[in-house]
Parts: sequence; structure tokens; C-alpha cells
Amino acid sequence: MSESKSAARIQHVLCPTDLSDRSQTALGFAVRMAETLHASLTACHCAPANWFTAENRLPKEEHERIKTAIKARITAYENPKSSLTWQSLIIENSFDPSRDILELAREADADLIVMKARPGVLSAFRFGSIVERVVEGSECPVLLLPSRFLAEHNPAAENLQFRRVLFDYDFSEATDQLFRVANALTRDYHADLEMLSVLEPTHASTEVAPVAFSKTKVQTFVRKRLDDALQTEGRSVMDVPTAVEWGRHAETVLRYAKAHNIDLICTALAPPHFYLQKFYSAYLGKLLASTHCPILVKQSQPAAPIKDLR
Repeated sequence: MSESKSAARIQHVLCPTDLSDRSQTALGFAVRMAETLHASLTACHCAPANWFTAENRLPKEEHERIKTAIKARITAYENPKSSLTWQSLIIENSFDPSRDILELAREADADLIVMKARPGVLSAFRFGSIVERVVEGSECPVLLLPSRFLAEHNPAAENLQFRRVLFDYDFSEATDQLFRVANALTRDYHADLEMLSVLEPTHASTEVAPVAFSKTKVQTFVRKRLDDALQTEGRSVMDVPTAVEWGRHAETVLRYAKAHNIDLICTALAPPHFYLQKFYSAYLGKLLASTHCPILVKQSQPAAPIKDLR
């Protein structure tokens, strides 16, 4: 996805569905979202490979059943007066759904992936889960709809209501791209944007005065970076409240979101690492386990290895 394209608007939404009730509800919200954004929509289903037979193609009647289920959900939630452009795709013989979803997202030049996500640190984000692997490998942001949100809201009766959007700014590589998408969402949903930067405390010093002094300097520096980021996106610093807080990352974001009635949390993740990956998963898992609102997430891609030029 090009920078100029993401800065302008979201043009293509991809929504995978496993045809479960929650996944189909997520598809319903993807329909409503695509209409609001004037974007095209692709719904996809990964049909698992059959390990016990040599024939892995879907029977014609099963293929039609899946296509019918997707079409019925889209047309049920589509506004008859909208000009929504959509298509449904079935990926047959899928040994790795997350890989197939990511490949489809790249081929379709998707600007946004919409998925359901189960709550809980272990159930929502465990090693090898489809959602985690899609977030880890996606070149575009992923909108996660927690099970609690899907249970409490019905796309047949309501659209996504992004009135107050919180951007968790951490200055990682993924942050800038995510910020452009979040900025487009706030514009198209006529939402208010708020920015938060969470600084986790360290235990490097026990002297109160020097620590207090350093905290003030760090907060001043971070606020300046936030203002620069807003101006880069053409946003006025007078119109976007910014906050710099010290505390544990997930707990601080959740507390801020609850206190300010946030409808959408936008957060970036550092590149996956063999030792630290589970901690990033735990952070996002904590958000999914506790929040009542969707989460827009983008993970930085691992840096390319440096070639030996000798």
C-alpha cells in the first residue's frame, strides 16, 4: 500500500470469514464500514485441505453453500441505496489460512483487514493463532473486533460508531503508516482524535529528584514529537488533545480509553522477536480481553538483514 494512497483514503477492505456467527457479524460490520468509506469489499473463506483423500477440491454443492452464506450476509447488511462494490472468494485446499489471507491481501492491495478476535491473553493471541500471524505479517493495518464487541452490537441495526479515536503513539516504524490510516478514519467518520504516548517506568534510579527531572524532560520531548506528527499529517495541534503518561502500557491505554469514552483504539507493535514476541502478544491480548471497542493494529516488519559486502 503506497503512502499517498493510505494518506488519502481507505479504498479496499478485506474481511476473512470462517462462517461462524461472530465471524459473519464481523463481515456485516465490514460491509457497513466499506459503505461509509466508499471502499470496495472482498470477503474470503479459506476452505481447509482434506488430509484424508487425494481430491482436495470442494464439491460443487459445498462451494455454492459457502458462496451463498457470504452473499446472504453481505446483502442482509448492505444498504440498498449504497453503491457498494464487493466480491467473495473461496481459497480451496488451504493448509495455512493466515498465509493465504496475507497473500490475498497483498494481491488485492488491501488497505485494511477486518477480523474477529477472541478475548483473553491465551485464547485471543497465542503462538500460531491465525489472527496473530495475520497481524504479524500484514502490510496494512488490521481492525480487530473483539468477541465482546460483536456480542453487544448488531450491524443490521447500527453502523460502527467511531466518535472518539485514541491513537497510541509509540514512534515505531509501523506508527506512521497506522497514523495515516487512523487519520483517514477520523476524517471519514467525522470523529475526534486523541493521542496518547505511554512511557513505561524504569528502575534505573532510586533518586527522586533526578528521576522527576528526567521524566519532565522526556514528557516535553515526547509532546514535541506528537505535535510534529500531527503537523506532518496536516492536523492542528489545537484540535487534537495529546497526553503523555507513565505506567504499564496496556493498563494505561485501557484506563485512558475508559475515562474518555473511546470508540476505537489504534496501536502499533514493534517487530516480532523470538524472545519478545509473547510479550507483545500478551499486550494486545490484554487489550482484547478488557476493551469493549475495536482495535486497529499494525506491526512493524522485521528489518531486512544487512548483506555482507566484502
